[in-house]
Amino acid sequence: MARPSAPRPIHAELHRTNRLTRWVAVLALTLLAACRSDKTTGPVTPSAVRSQGGSGQTGVVGTALTTSLAVLVTDAAGKPLSDIKVDWDAAAGAGTTNPSSSKTDGDGIARTVWTLGTVAGAQRVAAQVTGLAAVTFTATAIAGPATGVIATPDRGYLGVGDTLRIRAAARDQYGNDLSGSAIAFTTPDGTVASVSTTGLVTALTQGTARIIADASGRSDTVPVTVGPAGSSVCGPTPTRTLALGEVLLPDPASDGTRFCLTAPAGSTTEYALTLISTAALFSTVTPIDLYGLGSSAPTGTTAPGDGNAFAVAPAADMTANAWMEGPTLAREALQRISIPREAEQARRRLERRELAGLAPVANSVGIAGGLSSFATDLKVGDALTVNANANSACSNPDNRSAKVVAVGTRAVIVADNDNPSGGYSDAEYASIAATFDTLVYPIDTAAFGAPSNMSGSGKIILFYTKTVNALTPPSTNSYTIGGFFFARDLYPKTAKGNLGSCAGSNEAEMFYLLVPDPTGTINNNKRSKDEVTTLNLGTIAHEFQHLINAGRRLYVNTGAATSEETWLDEGLSHVAEELLYYRLTGFTSRQNLGLSQVSSQATYFTNYAAQNFSRLYQYLINPELNSPYAPNDSLATRGATWSFLRYVAGRQGTTGEAPFFRAVVNSTITGRANLTNAVGGSASFADYLLGWTVSLMADDFSTAITSVLDPRYVLPAWNFRSIYPALRVGGGSALGVYPINTRAMVSGTPQRISLAGGTSSYVRFALGGGRSSFVTLSTNGSALPTTMRYAVVRLK
Repeated sequence: MARPSAPRPIHAELHRTNRLTRWVAVLALTLLAACRSDKTTGPVTPSAVRSQGGSGQTGVVGTALTTSLAVLVTDAAGKPLSDIKVDWDAAAGAGTTNPSSSKTDGDGIARTVWTLGTVAGAQRVAAQVTGLAAVTFTATAIAGPATGVIATPDRGYLGVGDTLRIRAAARDQYGNDLSGSAIAFTTPDGTVASVSTTGLVTALTQGTARIIADASGRSDTVPVTVGPAGSSVCGPTPTRTLALGEVLLPDPASDGTRFCLTAPAGSTTEYALTLISTAALFSTVTPIDLYGLGSSAPTGTTAPGDGNAFAVAPAADMTANAWMEGPTLAREALQRISIPREAEQARRRLERRELAGLAPVANSVGIAGGLSSFATDLKVGDALTVNANANSACSNPDNRSAKVVAVGTRAVIVADNDNPSGGYSDAEYASIAATFDTLVYPIDTAAFGAPSNMSGSGKIILFYTKTVNALTPPSTNSYTIGGFFFARDLYPKTAKGNLGSCAGSNEAEMFYLLVPDPTGTINNNKRSKDEVTTLNLGTIAHEFQHLINAGRRLYVNTGAATSEETWLDEGLSHVAEELLYYRLTGFTSRQNLGLSQVSSQATYFTNYAAQNFSRLYQYLINPELNSPYAPNDSLATRGATWSFLRYVAGRQGTTGEAPFFRAVVNSTITGRANLTNAVGGSASFADYLLGWTVSLMADDFSTAITSVLDPRYVLPAWNFRSIYPALRVGGGSALGVYPINTRAMVSGTPQRISLAGGTSSYVRFALGGGRSSFVTLSTNGSALPTTMRYAVVRLK
């Protein structure tokens, strides 16, 4: 495989003109390594799935909708198909479905009952059939009957003559506001303070007043302490004056739901409050009431990339792309790239469903030569039959006639006999084998460990087949899929003793790759050799990690869970792409690479690093909706996971990164527990999550910040604030800013934030010289749960 062409000079805004990625410039959201497909083969092949009712309903939070959700599944001729499995996936906070999966009946219809989640607003459920784009159902959840009144702030401190606006709302049992509820404000202590019908409190004399907010017989009381004129809004709460770059963490031994900051005299200061839910489940949603007194919105942008393009956030929950510090991708583009992601989710579910029970089979076979793989002793010219079905693990084989076209030290290159004309020559296939042997194999094995060698051949099969090309829809100006790895190939093809088998297995450590198609014979999608070569190099690095991870769990690490959780497995493969970029450029993961460095070798960045930046971009513009460990395998999840893994690796020190990645891959446990075990030490998984959120906001905010920021909040690999402003999205102008989505905290304006497990919120505010800000955080009038973590950092 030839290496990419020599770096070309970068344009000032890092734009890319490749025809196949023109809708996204450097932020190319067509993944180098998608590991997914959208075609099913076999005698009963679902071709379409469409809604048959149930979407668009309105119901009370926590209750079942009156009309069940229904879909119709048909074949290519439009004939209804029976006995087809449909998975019903509720989004975070969207409640549950019963059943969570169902099969179509004789009319091709599958149904489920949707019980709404507990957070009022729009909710979504996706109906997924393996290999097809999901059908999305929406519903509007409304608040239930009032069970109480919550007033903010929960207490107030004023000087004589000062005023304070108290906000209050009637809420249901889950803490949802009931719109339109009339709130009456009264006080039995009118000589100390008065209160208007709209909740404006005026301090009259020193003392304590009780302000009562009442609605429908339910009430909440806010104690207001009035001191001498000029008293601090913080009252007895200790004040802190933070140095530039200093990070304030709440003291667990004290009241961690409120804090008070004072700005040094004579200078306006700015801060960021970062919050993250560390709840183990993405489905766990925590509502947060945020209230600040004395704060103001930050200043406007003064230079590209300094992250100060803010708009004041309303009190409602954050919605997609609201208040973003940069432009967004075209909606139709996001819809287009969601299709392969949904297909990937379906195939991962299929693997877990069909292969999990076969793990004892593989474990009994053992390592090194236990399977009679066709990878053993292969020679150039040997004829093979390879199952290339991307959606069925052990049945409905799509058998392809193929031959061996090159054999290297670590690679066997196999080509489908029906590949389009104009493809690779034998010499080019030999170059591909050499590149795998000398470039990709050393990179991935150094980081993640050696493959299991379950066949005993010591070689990996790279199968170049037109079936991968066919997975991209017709006339598509992007790559839906660059290749895939299928764990079924690691399992025995025939039964061993009383154990089961996977008839569709190829019994080889292998993956499947796109082929050149210069004339577009497959789905009218032209694929030049140069484009395919560039794409496949990143794909190979990505898929090889998947192969190593799965193989070692089955054949090397005794007693391991059979597969890693999808979010972590995909994140590791995106790290593999990043490692390829480092090797090609000569950069390292601790150089804090900025625009000048990536500009010097722009082609490599565009081909092998920009995709991780594009995925992280999807997270940064919606951090309150996305999590590094969400089970949805969205682009935003992948980007967040890659960034989080890179951050955690960076905290392991110069010599600790590779051992960290190897520990994660060579584990018997999965997910959060796996990462926690891999890092060891006193820092918990929650500590790392919080540190990561601070780093995304504060690291490289300015030269002054960089020089003093605690190493726990530094990402040594990348200077995101330097690179992102130069990136172009959707053919438009350069972003011009670091695209992190933030809120602004304005004095006396409460904000309601709902965070699912792993999701974050970033809140910016400013203080005038010598002024103080009193900030409270609560959950429905009570202290934050221990899973909610936050930090405050001074940025200016």
